Order: sequence, then C-alpha cells, then structure tokens
Amino acid sequence: MSSNHTETSRLHTSYSHTQQVLIEMADLLGHKWHPVILQQLVATEECGFSDLHAAIDDISNKMLSDSLTTLEEHGLVERVVVSEKPVRVRYSLTDRGRDLEPALDAMVDWGRDHLSTAEPTPPSPPTATQVTESADASSTVHWGRTDE
Repeated sequence: MSSNHTETSRLHTSYSHTQQVLIEMADLLGHKWHPVILQQLVATEECGFSDLHAAIDDISNKMLSDSLTTLEEHGLVERVVVSEKPVRVRYSLTDRGRDLEPALDAMVDWGRDHLSTAEPTPPSPPTATQVTESADASSTVHWGRTDE
C-alpha cells in the first residue's frame, strides 16, 4: 500500500476536498490529447510544434494548438518564441508539468495491465493438415438438405 495514502472516508473532513481534486484532475487529464502531449514532452523535454504534431498520431493542428494553449493556461507547458520570422515556437514542461511524470507513468502502466489496447496478435495461417481436415469435414456436411 502506498505510503502517501489519501483518506477518502465520508467521515473524514477532507472528503469533499478529495472529490474536488479528483474532479479537477479528471478535467485536466481526462481530455483525450492532454496526457499524450504531456507524455511526449516528458520524453523529448523540448519540442517544436511541427515535431509534436509529427510525433502524435491522428491529432489535428487545431486540436494540438488548442490543447497546448489549455496546458499553458494551467501552468503545465511553457511556450517560448524562438524566432519571429518565420515564427518558431518551442514547447517544454514547466516544473509543475514535470511533477506530473509519475502520474502519467502510473496511467500508462495501469493501462498496459488493464486495458485491451494492446495490438492483437495476428492469427497464424492454417497448416496444410488443418486445411485438409477442414475440407474433408465440410464435404460430409449436408446443412439440412432433404432432397438427397
């Protein structure tokens, strides 16, 4: 059991505070792309917009831009303009954002253990014996025909 266990009993005075913290965390990390962006910035430390877009599958430019803006407003991501012409921007995690790394790691670990998002193993092709046995079995089945 974790040493920093949070008391969540209804009798405990901080129960409603605990609920509020969980609601705020779900609001921030419950967005589809926020944990993905944060994890990418954990892995790369600093990244340009194009690099982030290329690294994150299926995210649109608008969604990435909007998500980065939200994460910046929450003090998790820092945006630094590198050059004005052409405009180049680098994104990195703030100290507050880096503090989320253990939570992101725990989410990934839990998901790998408990969710069915792992790529399924493709079925192996049937052997020659299985194909022959299948053909033999199907030749003797008459699917309810009564005219034989």
